[in-house]
Amino acid sequence: MALLFAVLPAMLYWQHRRRRWWTMGAGLTVFILALDHLMLKDRGSMWQTLAATGILWGPSYLALTVLWASLRGMGRAVSGDGRAAALSWSDCVVIALLAIMAHLLFFIAATIADVAGAALLGVVGDFVNCLYQLARPVDFRTHGDQLNMLLAALPTLVLATLLQAWLRRRRAVIQGTRPR
Repeated sequence: MALLFAVLPAMLYWQHRRRRWWTMGAGLTVFILALDHLMLKDRGSMWQTLAATGILWGPSYLALTVLWASLRGMGRAVSGDGRAAALSWSDCVVIALLAIMAHLLFFIAATIADVAGAALLGVVGDFVNCLYQLARPVDFRTHGDQLNMLLAALPTLVLATLLQAWLRRRRAVIQGTRPR
């Protein structure tokens, strides 16, 4: 548990050293808001709630930061070395429409595959109930569709990132071949 709690301070220190102020501020803000909300609901001590929130938010924050960095790297690799052009409004509309359709398809696939199944949600709910002493125990089994929707957003983000990077590269190539 101490290792899980140490992830959050280590991530904040790493982002401070790399001068990534926006992600550090966003992570701290979400942590403080979650801590504030759970302080009202938890019947345990203040330090227990702080430790439990750090244990839950630290690995989640690490995963989101790694996802963000990998999507940025993937976008840069596909779009080229700094030659990427700005997208037009029509390109943005196409990306938005394709992302919505892809998200719906990924949600249907996640629901059919029962990714957020009752057994997994029961284990996660038991873990959260072990960390916190809430007046009403958490039951994630009633939120399976919402979790499938969140899980469907991950491949949609990857697909949208690849599509916008490809469109930027394509636009840069088109603009580079035109006579000026």
